[in-house]
Amino acid sequence: TAVAQAHLRHLNPFPKNLGEVLKRYDKVVVPEMNLGQLATLIRAKYLVDAQSYNQVNGMPFKAEQLATVLKEAIND
Repeated sequence: TAVAQAHLRHLNPFPKNLGEVLKRYDKVVVPEMNLGQLATLIRAKYLVDAQSYNQVNGMPFKAEQLATVLKEAIND
């Protein structure tokens, strides 16, 4: 299954073409190592149904975790 990735280096202001890029995709998953603030900002500004995947335990995401979340998002 093909998936795409975007790495946001600057959040204020967001990149000029971020809204256009996000609207090209049926599903948007935002993995965050906090309580989901970025996904909330993206939903509010671009009206995209961004699914938040949060983890607040001080450990990096494992590839298996992200793969599982992405598979679930694609199959929904």
